Amino acid sequence: MAQEETGQLDRPRRGRPRDATIDTRVLSAAVDELAEHGVGGFSVNRVAARAGVAKRGIYARWPARDDLVLHALGTLAAGLVPPRTGSLRADLLHLAPYVDAVFTEPRLSILARCMAELPHFPAMYAAFRRESVDRCAAAIEDALHDAVSRGEARADLDTDLATGAFLGAMLARHAFGARQPIDDPAFHSRLVDFCVAAVRPVTETRPTAAC
Repeated sequence: MAQEETGQLDRPRRGRPRDATIDTRVLSAAVDELAEHGVGGFSVNRVAARAGVAKRGIYARWPARDDLVLHALGTLAAGLVPPRTGSLRADLLHLAPYVDAVFTEPRLSILARCMAELPHFPAMYAAFRRESVDRCAAAIEDALHDAVSRGEARADLDTDLATGAFLGAMLARHAFGARQPIDDPAFHSRLVDFCVAAVRPVTETRPTAAC
């Protein structure tokens, strides 16, 4: 009896092994589909064709179309956390390339389409904003709060406004100019130096008394 049970356990399972690359291929194809057609025009059939996967394999993983859309949007997350190096300049230089990546393709096209479709798909837009834009903003704002607590930035600093200015400079670079590389240390250094100087505490200089 024991030998029979052992034999059953050792017997190889029938069927093809699960393809570990399917999830990656499908999600990558879904991101491309969102960039080209937005949420409203999103087609699972086209995603299956792009990924070279049977549609039933997609529905086995994501039973509803919206599940796949939300999961695809989730892959665009920057996953940023404040590095807390002890220096505002070092923190921002570390974060800059990751923030820059959020405003490149296909994220930029998806952001533009989601904004246009906001009245019809608010949940989808909220998911993308939460996972990409808001996460970037939170990391930058945390770095600024840390700088205020260390005395590196002035105590009355409007960290929300400063964060928006930093992100706006990144966005404008990609949205209104020629295609820019993500890894541009010279630009990141210029932007960070400008921001650090802008938030630095103001030191009052008293006039020297005349002799």
